[in-house]
Amino acid sequence: MASVEDGAEIRNDAIVERPRRVQKHPLLSEIYRYHDELIADYLPDGQTLEVAFGRHMHPGADVGLEAWPSNVHEADDVAVAGDARSLPFAANAFDAIIGRRFLHHVPRTDRLDILREAARVVAPGGRIVLLEGTPGYYRRATKGIAFRIGLLGADSDVYGHLSSDELYEIVDSTLDVVCHEPLGSPLMPASISESRLSKHLFPLYRHTQFVKWWTLVVGEVR
Repeated sequence: MASVEDGAEIRNDAIVERPRRVQKHPLLSEIYRYHDELIADYLPDGQTLEVAFGRHMHPGADVGLEAWPSNVHEADDVAVAGDARSLPFAANAFDAIIGRRFLHHVPRTDRLDILREAARVVAPGGRIVLLEGTPGYYRRATKGIAFRIGLLGADSDVYGHLSSDELYEIVDSTLDVVCHEPLGSPLMPASISESRLSKHLFPLYRHTQFVKWWTLVVGEVR
C-alpha cells in the first residue's frame, strides 16, 4: 500500500482518498450543487447506487459504495465498503448508478471494466450517470500555476483525467449514450477561495459554460 499524499493511498492499483471538505470553498460548493441538480435530471425512478461518494452522497442516491473506511462509517445514508471493479451487488439490483469525479483514480485499463460492472448491476433501461474532470488546456494551465505557487496541495491524479471524447467512448462501448455535455467556466480559479464572497460569482459561472473543465455523460443500459 503506497501513499500518494496526505489523505490518499493506492490500494489494488486504485487511488483511495479522503476528499476535502467542499463547504470550505463557497463557489465550488455551489458548483457541485449545480452538478448534482444536473445529475438528478437524468435519474430514473427506482433505486440508485452511488460509487465512490466521498464525504457527501448525492441526494438522489439510496445506497453508496466507498473504499475509504471512514467515509462509510460517517455516511448519513446506507453505505457499504467496496471496490467499483467488483460491486458487491446482484445483477439488475439498481435502476441507476452515479459516479462523480472518480474514474480518473483508477488505471486506464480498469475503466472499461468498471463500466461493464456497473451495467451488470443496473437493470435494462436503467442509467449510469458519470461526471469527470476534462483535461482541457485552460484546466491544465490553471491547475499547473496553482500547484506551483502553492494554492493547491499535492495532486493525486497519477492516472490522468479522461478527455471528453475518452469518457464518451467508454460509455458508448457499453451503453446507449443519452447525454454528452461539457461543463466549465473561466471563473473556475475563484473556486479555490474560502471567502464567502466567492459564492456571489455563481450566477456568472452559470452563464459562462464554455471552458472544458468537466464532462457529464449519461448512458442507458441496453
